[in-house]
Amino acid sequence: MSFDWRTATDAAVDLQYSPSRFGLKPLDEYLHEYHEMSAPWSGKDLVTPGAPLLVYIHGGYWQRLSAADSLFNAPDAARLGFSLHATEYTLAPHATVEQIVQECIDDVVRVLDRADASRVVLAGCSAGAHLATMVAMSPRSDGRIGMVALLSGIYDLRPVVRIDDNDALQLDAPRASALSPVLLPHTTYAPRAVVAVGRHEPGEFIRQSREYAAQLRSLGVATEEAVVDDRDHFNLPYDLLRTGTFVGDHVVSYLSNGEPNQ
Repeated sequence: MSFDWRTATDAAVDLQYSPSRFGLKPLDEYLHEYHEMSAPWSGKDLVTPGAPLLVYIHGGYWQRLSAADSLFNAPDAARLGFSLHATEYTLAPHATVEQIVQECIDDVVRVLDRADASRVVLAGCSAGAHLATMVAMSPRSDGRIGMVALLSGIYDLRPVVRIDDNDALQLDAPRASALSPVLLPHTTYAPRAVVAVGRHEPGEFIRQSREYAAQLRSLGVATEEAVVDDRDHFNLPYDLLRTGTFVGDHVVSYLSNGEPNQ
């Protein structure tokens, strides 16, 4: 029988929205990797005006991580001649999710203005995929985002109201609905999308990814999707600029020549 967050117990919903319990290795090891891989690039300006641009928005349930630990794709970006920007935002509970969305829109618009890039991919993982989608839906993106790469995202926030991580977010049902891309009109969006989730993730993350990919297709967005083998919630972002991977092949192909991977 399929899982239904509306009728399941709070404990069952919390488990389904706790990807660290399904990972291929402990979360602390991934957090250490993020820091070690990003540290050599932290504080550097990785945006070259005119170069193809990857903008990455980190996850962490809107309450953890930072841009400084989200530069693990910098070696690949440098090798390929791409600009890279990691978006910073105030974490909950010091900001509401609504405020975080606005901060991300402001930051992405600023980097788009500065980068003057002919090709832009906006990517995010987990809560960052939600934020990337909210940015792409904003009229302020002004058609300058050519592709979104959405990894392990939460596109319906209503189940989050019932999990332990909501203690910092303080979402209620009306606010969660108002912040859920699956429930909002998409009057503005990128023309292309890559939607991916790891095989080693809770079923709810796989369901949400599949359903949002189908919604994007119904709206006319050229959408590629996959459940990626040998990936979980925390190592899937490493693929963003790695050729030979599902995500990387699509993102690199678009940034290199303006066409999705065939």
